[in-house]
Amino acid sequence: MKLELIEAFIAVVDGGSIRAGAKQLNRSQPGLSKKIRALEAELGVPLMVRSAQGIELTRYGEHFLVRARTIVNETERARAEMDQLRGALDSVVRISVAPASTVDLIPQTVRLFQHQFPATRLEIYEGLQAVAVEQLRSGQIDFAVCPLWEPLPASEFSIEVLETMPMAVVTNAQSRFAACTTLTELEQANWIHIGAGASLSPLVVKVFEAAGLSTPTPTMECFSLTSTLGFLFAADAVALLPAKLTQVPQYADHLIQVPIAQGIPSYPLYIIHRKDSPMTLMAGHLATILTRVAHNKLRLAELEL
Repeated sequence: MKLELIEAFIAVVDGGSIRAGAKQLNRSQPGLSKKIRALEAELGVPLMVRSAQGIELTRYGEHFLVRARTIVNETERARAEMDQLRGALDSVVRISVAPASTVDLIPQTVRLFQHQFPATRLEIYEGLQAVAVEQLRSGQIDFAVCPLWEPLPASEFSIEVLETMPMAVVTNAQSRFAACTTLTELEQANWIHIGAGASLSPLVVKVFEAAGLSTPTPTMECFSLTSTLGFLFAADAVALLPAKLTQVPQYADHLIQVPIAQGIPSYPLYIIHRKDSPMTLMAGHLATILTRVAHNKLRLAELEL
């Protein structure tokens, strides 16, 4: 199976039509249609249905698309690794990080990495488990940094703890919820759930279920830490976030921890990558620096105790 046929298929799907796919690849529409037919003939199944409105994937096409993206992403990573081994350091490392890690771990790691490898470009996505796992499986990223709400298959992923994060219910300093001491008082609060691929934050669900309470319906789901903090600053809302956010100088005057008597569990932050897809040379360097930053941070915390 030729890579150009797979790339043609993805271009048509992403564009929504043969015409858009041809424009994206700078190819003629008849030529692109021929490639799609050749791919379908090789697979022995129809991948898409064409119409005047565009294309619609068949059941076969939906399943093949997942494999197709993985093949293209893995091919790009293989080429990048060969470039790196050859001494060309102007490559790309792609990672997904949990919002909490962008406060301290990732900025320190990036600063050290760019000092050592200034020609390597970084692409950093933000997301939690559901998003990160999908990106890992498709080969879109080299590794992920996030907490895990549900266990991952040990046969598929390599997982290492970076740090353990104390969690807290957080609100703005003027909020009417600032003095609440029980989760019951917060059942009807305006909750902002941090996007994890579901409308309800898994951690919020676990905390309320452990207390025997119904999970509050979110008034908003944010997929960005910046947006979450912005809404907390401006609205009378609450969110379950790493406690360290309230100690960051630029946030300390605006955010406070709600003094909930029930214990809010701490959660580990992990570095995760696929076992069947070794990290590229530069991704490995970045992961090593990240691990060192996390371990140094832990040693400093122990010294302060």
